[in-house]
Amino acid sequence: MTKRNDYYFQLCAELHEHCAKILPNHPAHSEESNTELLDKISRLTDSFAKSDDYIALGQDIITHIISHYPDITPQVHRDLLWFFGGDCLHYLGDDELQRYQAIEELYYEQCVETPEVSYRNIRAQQFGLH
Repeated sequence: MTKRNDYYFQLCAELHEHCAKILPNHPAHSEESNTELLDKISRLTDSFAKSDDYIALGQDIITHIISHYPDITPQVHRDLLWFFGGDCLHYLGDDELQRYQAIEELYYEQCVETPEVSYRNIRAQQFGLH
């Protein structure tokens, strides 16, 4: 797994951990609906770890959380909106899209020279966190 994918895997794992605490007793939805979402998130992290096709599943999960679980939405890291793309991109502003595009370009440029470049560090620099 690349440093970039490892970064996004960690964000998915954090979302899974948060949802595992919240969803079993979530009052706004049926137990069946909550269990189904948690199962999907578990499949996402499993698929991600195996490098299976996880993008469509990730898009489905993120858009479902945003549309049906507004109290969980703030826990969805904005980087996941960029990573999964598709309909998730509608929730990012133009300035964010430009910034993420710049991160990707810089990351891939630096990967040519240094394959083990840290995606997390490039992101932090672009967002002014360093």
